[in-house]
Amino acid sequence: MPSSLRPCCGDSHIAINQKPSYRHQVHEIPEPIVNITEYQVFHGRCQNCQTSVKGKRPQDTPQGIMGPNLMSYIALLAGQFHLSVRKIQELLKLQLGTSFSTGAISEAQGKVSSMLTPLHQAVRDAIQKAPMVHIDETSHIRNGESSLRWCWLMSSDDWVYERVLFSRSTHSAKVMLNEKFAGVVISDQCASYNWLNPEKHQFCLGHLKRNLQQMADYSGGGLTAFIGKRLTLLINMIFRTQHRYEEENISAEIYFRRMKRLRKSLTRWLHKGADVTTSRYSGRCKFILKHEVSLWVFLTAPLTIPLTNNEAERRLRGSVIMRKISFGTSSDRGDKFRGRIHTLVETCKKRSMSPFIALQQIVNAVVKKQPYPDIFNLCSG
Repeated sequence: MPSSLRPCCGDSHIAINQKPSYRHQVHEIPEPIVNITEYQVFHGRCQNCQTSVKGKRPQDTPQGIMGPNLMSYIALLAGQFHLSVRKIQELLKLQLGTSFSTGAISEAQGKVSSMLTPLHQAVRDAIQKAPMVHIDETSHIRNGESSLRWCWLMSSDDWVYERVLFSRSTHSAKVMLNEKFAGVVISDQCASYNWLNPEKHQFCLGHLKRNLQQMADYSGGGLTAFIGKRLTLLINMIFRTQHRYEEENISAEIYFRRMKRLRKSLTRWLHKGADVTTSRYSGRCKFILKHEVSLWVFLTAPLTIPLTNNEAERRLRGSVIMRKISFGTSSDRGDKFRGRIHTLVETCKKRSMSPFIALQQIVNAVVKKQPYPDIFNLCSG
């Protein structure tokens, strides 16, 4: 609205421009409140037939003391913002002036976890059919248990799937990927993936570079460090050639010719590294030579298959932060909640969607007994 204008030169009729000469906006949020709805159920007796009659709550009434929006909020405070149950309890009291026990908050997270089950399974099935998948795993703490569990993550172009499993074994990798997976897998050098077809298994060259850099920085120096420096230089040249090709600074002919030379040189120096006296680094070179095919899978589709597994590591970062800030879990319900809420959050991030709105749609639909929403278009995909 235009502000009032002071008359000029005694003339109160002033022409106002269509566009304001100055704009000032103030952002404010309304005072946060909690709406409490009380349902009162009555019972009585028919005066004619003396039959007892008892009222019923509406069908879309939530079973617990929390509504769908509040449950979604609590789940996102943990899954996206990495708050522990006690931190959530404190925030709700400070922000909304309402108190919930830690058990009630944990129960709400468990309910949301159950509501996310169909979405979690559909995302897994979709990723297992994807043409290319990044996969990684990190340790997961169970409070009161000495042994670790493992948080596994798969990421494709469209979806992210996360799950907590008992081990870091080959069996767990097969549970995640499916033994019949036909696409390209990008991973680190973990032995859990050795069952994969080497022509469809791209090693992360970022991990390889870090390993070879340790060899180059060997405190004993000598031939071991010299070979490590040569190997690190060759890896850097591979990355530089890849980047120049992606930026269209070199042609495809030059790109493949240079990569062929680099592959030959890298293999030659790895053979030299396999003969050094330091068993740690000679064994590493022998391992790389054994899986040499998996270093060069990206050449089958240079602009499609990346050289690193950075995508999976970035998507797994939320679980790592949650492990450090919110500590571990204490039950299978907690494990399932973390895997499912992170699946939703990371997939929404990948698709530039709001995790809160997506979760609200799911929780409201389940509570009100409406059809389950296909928020990621998994049915059409």
